[in-house]
Amino acid sequence: MSRPSRSDYERYLATLQRLLDIPATDLRSALTHAADTLATVVRADKVDAFVFDASRDSLVAVGVSTQPLSALERKLGLDVLPVSNGGRSVEVFRTGQPFESGNLADDKDELRGIREGLGVQSAIGVPLDVGKRRRGMVLVSSRRRDFFSALDVALVTSAAHWIGSVAERAELVEAIERAAVEQGRRATAEEVVTVLAHDIRNHVQPLVWRLQTLEHRAIAERRGSDVTEIRALQSGLGTLTALVTNLLDTARLDSGLYELQLQPVDLCVLANEVAAAAASAEHPINVKAPHPVMVPADPVRLRQCVDNLIANAIAHSPANAPVYVNVSLEPAMHGAIAQLEVIDEGSGIPEAVLPHVFEKFFSARTTGPSFGLGLYVAKRIASAHRGDLAADRCEGKGARFTLRLPALP
Repeated sequence: MSRPSRSDYERYLATLQRLLDIPATDLRSALTHAADTLATVVRADKVDAFVFDASRDSLVAVGVSTQPLSALERKLGLDVLPVSNGGRSVEVFRTGQPFESGNLADDKDELRGIREGLGVQSAIGVPLDVGKRRRGMVLVSSRRRDFFSALDVALVTSAAHWIGSVAERAELVEAIERAAVEQGRRATAEEVVTVLAHDIRNHVQPLVWRLQTLEHRAIAERRGSDVTEIRALQSGLGTLTALVTNLLDTARLDSGLYELQLQPVDLCVLANEVAAAAASAEHPINVKAPHPVMVPADPVRLRQCVDNLIANAIAHSPANAPVYVNVSLEPAMHGAIAQLEVIDEGSGIPEAVLPHVFEKFFSARTTGPSFGLGLYVAKRIASAHRGDLAADRCEGKGARFTLRLPALP
């Protein structure tokens, strides 16, 4: 396989621009437009954006390219893939692992209808994540053998991120509208903040993806100084993205739309992973978690809670001061309690401020931007897990935040 040329990168960057410019007002038409765009640039015979429908336990092709093979797919009923039937598309959805093949005809793990009915020889399948949760997959198909390149796989992966963003915005807007009708009222200020958060994400996410494209190009062309600058920009956008996530989660929490997918989670492993990602030379994070401490939790949401606690500790710590994270298992009357403490060496929490630290939009920070949402969201996540989050002063140090959750037997 030949190395992609500069013109290939330019063409693919232009394709991402076209995808990002597609209006996201109507989910089905936007996804169909995106599928057509992808099919054109990678010269595929068919592109599908499958979304999981729990009521049917099936992957449903919500966005489908307007091509003859797509019409045949609908005729054969292959635009709806029951999860129980298996196949490569279901495998990508279940595992979250991308799939690429140039000889699908000999792949006995693929559905017979796709191999023989549609005559698909080459395929690229990538997971479709919506709001940090896997919701479906994107499938790009060709009747020609060994047809797609590594650059095609990279483009489809980037496009899947955009499709997930469109789906999240559409579903969240619809959910908020339904909740508003059911509740009959909503505070005007909070509605404005939520809509603003949507708009910010719609502007920020394309920048993130374009920077990723530029980073790949800079790495390929060995422009080290440009890679450093691009990664610095990505770090700043990451901070802004975290703020937008908190704003959107606030809307979900207040609207009763915050759902948890519980499974066994090792709080010690999670604490070490979050600490490793957040630690820096200026603020090392010392983790004391000697034993497995298992809790029933949504791993994505619990990680967000711990992320917010550690980020808050770092923000209130003086320069070159460590942050301490302690995980333990405490006995209780009706079973053990898992406990995670986050302690900083800042000035502590004033008595007058302590009752308000978990209030929405409250912030005691005197330097740097803060919307006062991180601790509010963390507290609500703890409550959603039938736990609690408390704040106090730690003797000899600064503030201490203690997360307590029911432990698994």
